[in-house]
Amino acid sequence: MAMAFQAARRLADAGRQLRSRYLDTIRAIRGPLARTHHAGLPMRIGMTLLVRDEADIVAATIEHALASGVDFIIATDNGSVDGTVEVLEAYRDLGLLELWHEPSHTYEQGRWVTRMARHAAARGASWVINADADEFLWPADNGGRGLKELLGAIDPGLGLLVLNPDHHWIDPNLTGKWPDRAVLMETRPYYGPDSPHVWKVAHRADRNARVRQGNHSADGPLVGPMAHARPIRVMHFPDRGYTHYERKIRNGGSAYAANPRFGGAVGSHWRKDYELLLDGKLAAEYERRQRLRHVIEKHIADGSWAYDFRVRDHLRALLPRALRPDLLKAVVD
Repeated sequence: MAMAFQAARRLADAGRQLRSRYLDTIRAIRGPLARTHHAGLPMRIGMTLLVRDEADIVAATIEHALASGVDFIIATDNGSVDGTVEVLEAYRDLGLLELWHEPSHTYEQGRWVTRMARHAAARGASWVINADADEFLWPADNGGRGLKELLGAIDPGLGLLVLNPDHHWIDPNLTGKWPDRAVLMETRPYYGPDSPHVWKVAHRADRNARVRQGNHSADGPLVGPMAHARPIRVMHFPDRGYTHYERKIRNGGSAYAANPRFGGAVGSHWRKDYELLLDGKLAAEYERRQRLRHVIEKHIADGSWAYDFRVRDHLRALLPRALRPDLLKAVVD
């Protein structure tokens, strides 16, 4: 099974590389048209969110995004049952979030996000950021500049911006909610600041844009070439404890299994863990992956990991001016 996953992933990677080179050529050709269209447009940032059972974090995601310069959010709830819908409705009622519902559990992320991204363009966005609930946009230089300033500095002829992650992991020796525990950050990530690899992208708004599965790429007639600068990174919190992780794998793994369009390479890591879940082995595997104290101390000492409390501290600092302090407090307190 593992060898089959690896082979499928290598094949998918090769296909993505070929498609990426082809699209790079096309984007370069239409760069002048994109520059003419986008030059002089007011800076207006739209964010899309596709969520399912993210009640433990989504209020923080929304508060952070709006405080950082996002003008409006379009969210699609994919059949949440844990209170996520009620959180989204609270921000909808403030007029800052448009809420859609997609009950199909087939994880057609590319299609659903494309639908939201096109609507964001129709609403007057100049940039669209397609995000997940566990992602917090952050200035790469920690200079305190907001999203509007960072995106406004990009040549209007350039249409894609790489958003690479800083992954944060649970320290099992700590207690409390995830902001207090998910504080171990990789300092030498695969997607480093100067890495040639692309994790996810933001894109210039385009009513005919297409966003691919995973938000890893986007394209459209008015989306120009990739920007070389990478002024924004993503603070990423994919693991917020076993209860959350099991729910994520159960939801995502069953959805991929129910989708006949996707091959095994799409969502391969979720599929692998879903098999462990079905076999009753996920809890043991999750425990095996946990970072032991002597391992943490070793990686802290050699500089490959560091404790990072910036998101935790930032969310607490947002509380006095939060749009819904009660919902944010439930996340961080």
